Amino acid sequence: MHIRCSYCRHSFNLSRDYLVQALAEVEKKKQKYHGVECMNCRKIIKVPVSQMRPYAPRPEPADEDEGSE
Repeated sequence: MHIRCSYCRHSFNLSRDYLVQALAEVEKKKQKYHGVECMNCRKIIKVPVSQMRPYAPRPEPADEDEGSE
């Protein structure tokens, strides 16, 4: 996911691993935003969870056929 700092205009990417971890933390705390620290100016950027979800990898569905045999 590509993010641009609203203070210094530095742009950077968030990895899929980071998104999975951040979404798990947000779900546990029931938040609507996740704070990401800018690597350049060190200020916190609020990223809406609704924008993070499409970029996170989808969980693999459990196979129902494997358990029935």
